[in-house]
Amino acid sequence: MLITICTIRQLPQAFALADSFVKYATSHASASVVIGLADDPGQLPAGFNSPYPLLPVRELLSAEQLTTLSATYTPTEFAAACKPLLIAEAFRRYPAVDLLVYADPNIHFLAPLTPIWEQLSRANILLTPFITRNPQDTHWPDEKFFQNVGLYSSDFLAFRRSDETDRMLIWWDDRVRSRAYIDYCAGLCLDQLWLMHVPVFFRDVVVVRNPGWHVALWNLPERQVRQERNGWLASGPTGQNQSLLFANFKGMQNPNEGLFPHQNRLRLPDRPEVAQLLNGYRQALAVYSALRINEISPAYGQKPEPVVLRSWRYITVKSLRKITRFLDEVYLPAVR
Repeated sequence: MLITICTIRQLPQAFALADSFVKYATSHASASVVIGLADDPGQLPAGFNSPYPLLPVRELLSAEQLTTLSATYTPTEFAAACKPLLIAEAFRRYPAVDLLVYADPNIHFLAPLTPIWEQLSRANILLTPFITRNPQDTHWPDEKFFQNVGLYSSDFLAFRRSDETDRMLIWWDDRVRSRAYIDYCAGLCLDQLWLMHVPVFFRDVVVVRNPGWHVALWNLPERQVRQERNGWLASGPTGQNQSLLFANFKGMQNPNEGLFPHQNRLRLPDRPEVAQLLNGYRQALAVYSALRINEISPAYGQKPEPVVLRSWRYITVKSLRKITRFLDEVYLPAVR
């Protein structure tokens, strides 16, 4: 089973994700999908019909809880605060489901999902790391920055129904509900930074380093992809070829989304094969272009999303921060 979480304006991406999942799920029993809606379904256009079941977060939280969370968070943080709750609810509502995949709406599956089910036959939880080797250059983001956002991406997770999985979801929900802020100085980053503890705190957690899993903006510099007659292949630092199972397109179509808006290690014009992969994803999205829901503002998460600065504004802010750090770190004698 697949669960994703999105706002109304992200539904086209969620539908394209679900289509790819159903295509490659490899069995009818595993091909079910539920879309967690971190938004108010009352904002959907009249006559709107979803091709997949919607699970609105307002069915799980009281009006008072929704109001409090919404006033506390941005839309991105709000969705992160609700993620463990919605995953646990999917397990509760579908008791026949033993294997569950969470994927961000920007993810797209490109090959049969048999490797996921095989891994879950001997694991409770699957994680994918952002990067699998230390960067060999001075570009950004560097490995130090990944200590701020987390070692493992919460855009993809997979679970096997078990007491240990239940215990992890309860723990994660307790930590995330009130601490899903993006606040690096406080050691917080959405629902994601908490995942660093999961391999230590819980049993049978597998970190998947396969280069064909979770190809994305942040790890493409260490991976190569190419299209063959039977699908896409990916190779990693050691050069092994693997089937490209799924890709995450966050930050590729819109460079202002995600946690790496100022990354400078990957230039899409230098990677025509990646542009080809992205074009295929755009074609999948085009199926839902007629929905015209992209301009609907999220109902929950009343704090504004941070503005991504570019050009001279970004340079100016960086310079001012350097001055502030200098004043904080350098001893200046008091003048009496």
